[in-house]
Amino acid sequence: MSSPLLGKDAVIQIDGTEVGYAQGVRVGISADLIKEYRIGSDKPEVLSSGNKTFTVSFDAMYIDKSYADKVLNGTAVTVVVRPAGTGSGLEEITISDVVLTSWELTISQDGVILESVEGEGKDITFGTQA
Repeated sequence: MSSPLLGKDAVIQIDGTEVGYAQGVRVGISADLIKEYRIGSDKPEVLSSGNKTFTVSFDAMYIDKSYADKVLNGTAVTVVVRPAGTGSGLEEITISDVVLTSWELTISQDGVILESVEGEGKDITFGTQA
C-alpha cells in the first residue's frame, strides 16, 4: 500500500515558473449532467455526462501584482501541479489554456499579505514527469 502524499512536497507552476510562497492549490473537475424525462415515467430516459469544467485556484504569499495583471489582461496560462514534488516518474497534472478569472488580496495586521487566484482551463491531463 502506498503512503499518502504530503502537501509540503507539492509544486505549482504557471507557464513553467514555480509559484513562490504558495500555501495551497485546488484543482477541480466537474461535469454537467444531461438528464431528460418522458411523459409517463419518473425515471430519466437519458442520463449522461455533459460539458466538463476544469478549475484551478491557489493561495500564495503576495510578492507583486503579476497574477492580478493576468486576470486584468485575460492572459491564458498553463498550470502544472506536481502533488509529490518534482522528479522522474512522479505524477503531474496539467491544466491547459487557463484563463485566470479572479484575484483577491488579503491583508491582516498580524500576518503576511496573501493573494488568492482562480481560473478555468480548456483541458486537463494526468501524466508522469520525465
